[in-house]
Amino acid sequence: MVAFGGNAALLLVLGLLGRSLLSNVLTKDLETFKGKLQLAAIEHEIRYSKLHEKRAETVAELYRLLAIAVREAESFASPVTFSGEPEKWEKYRVAMNSIVDYYRYFDERRIYVSADLCKGLHDFAEKLRTPLIGFGVYLQIEYPNDNTAKDKMKAWTAAWDSVQKDIPPLRAALEIEFRQLLGVSVATAT
Repeated sequence: MVAFGGNAALLLVLGLLGRSLLSNVLTKDLETFKGKLQLAAIEHEIRYSKLHEKRAETVAELYRLLAIAVREAESFASPVTFSGEPEKWEKYRVAMNSIVDYYRYFDERRIYVSADLCKGLHDFAEKLRTPLIGFGVYLQIEYPNDNTAKDKMKAWTAAWDSVQKDIPPLRAALEIEFRQLLGVSVATAT
């Protein structure tokens, strides 16, 4: 009976030791798993943060190029020319180049914005570019006849009206979408 009691005690002690050892191994594995999980969460947060930072940089540069394109288009289409300013054909070249710069930058980075915003940015470029081209073609005509001169004035007026009337609401809509993309409150932005 003593032998049986001694064996039972030994088994009990071994069971408790085994249980304690297993508990320690599981606790250690659990801590290792928690550490790996925290590391993965931190890596994900860093990756997301860098992506958001890249998006913000892209939107800022895109908006800068958009503003330059609008300013140059406005300068070209303006019915007022001040002394010392470049000739209209030079303003046309600068305006078209600025629109191309804007569009190329946008086209190469469209992955950072939604499909709807891509459409808006593309449409904006077209709405800015098309009337300018309509007026710009007339600059190449050195000696226009009366009809051509009238058509040139219509094209000039259309380009100016587009820059003054059509572009501002499109730009405002894009600004709202940019602010939403960046997480800036639209209600407080002016």
